[in-house]
Amino acid sequence: MTIPNATLLKARLLEHGRIYVASKRQLAYIPDRSTAGPSAGLDCVFFSFDGRLVRLQLSPVDGVCSYVPGKGIIFWGETHPAVEVESVLHCPEQAFLNLDSNCRFNCLFCASPLLSSHINRRTMREEVVVRVVERVREKIKGVALTTGVFSTPGESVEYMARIVRALRDHFGDGLPIGVEPLVTEKRQVDVLYDAGADEIKVNVESYEPETFRIVCPDLDYRVNLEMVRYAAEVFGDNRACSNIIVGLGEPEESVDEGARALAEWGVVASLRPLNPHPMVMGRLTEATGGKAGRPSAERMLRHALKHRDVLEEAGLDTRRFKTMCLKCTACDIVPQRDL
Repeated sequence: MTIPNATLLKARLLEHGRIYVASKRQLAYIPDRSTAGPSAGLDCVFFSFDGRLVRLQLSPVDGVCSYVPGKGIIFWGETHPAVEVESVLHCPEQAFLNLDSNCRFNCLFCASPLLSSHINRRTMREEVVVRVVERVREKIKGVALTTGVFSTPGESVEYMARIVRALRDHFGDGLPIGVEPLVTEKRQVDVLYDAGADEIKVNVESYEPETFRIVCPDLDYRVNLEMVRYAAEVFGDNRACSNIIVGLGEPEESVDEGARALAEWGVVASLRPLNPHPMVMGRLTEATGGKAGRPSAERMLRHALKHRDVLEEAGLDTRRFKTMCLKCTACDIVPQRDL
């Protein structure tokens, strides 16, 4: 397959990961600063070009990649026309809300629990979430909910389910709702489905057991995979997805093996390039013996091409998702969307 030029550019931009803008006043909106996801706590901007979407971290100095209003993105001396995309609460066309930025788990790649000195920790009550979504309802096509775990996974899931029910009661069935919980028991998946969630994301993080043990020391690898598989049994094909992070120092083949195993269960993987967040890279580098780092564009494309074939063999389609990362596409090379 010939890879489209726009996808090649997107992969190179994701490998670089950042962009210089002379002044934020040159932007059409205030940059997104989320409390969850690969760029938690960092100012980011969305750009679109030729049907592709990419999310880049703002950099105070960068001689490689910059944005010039009226021209577009200048990358390695070449100018690429780009259109800014208005950000709505974390990603375009979705209200993507982190219900609680507290988290008791210490996954080494995640900066969210470390943000308390920069971003106020908060717990969003049902009426607050409904009010926020109501305010942007005409601009969005779906809602996505994630949360940290302050006390127990069960308590966080029950809390998320209350939010889902409140949104369903207020907006009815016409607003797709996706949930991204940390679940440790099958009944927690059932609770979210029964509450009215349409799609679910339960993250593998790393399919390779030893890498998982290093980067998620407080979680159980076997239980984690069991929850991913059960999520697809409950929600059905093309309604369950999962992050596999690329760049944690895992064996190369484990990424493709994980994507294939998930597809056999009915789960669509997001092959998420590691974001070397400045708040976590020190500990992550030490724990992985210096193996962790942002993957190259070539590596991302290689895995994405294999993943596309796997999805098509399994009858899965990233284009059918209505919420969360597979709807957004800005942080990954997404098969069937970018390729």
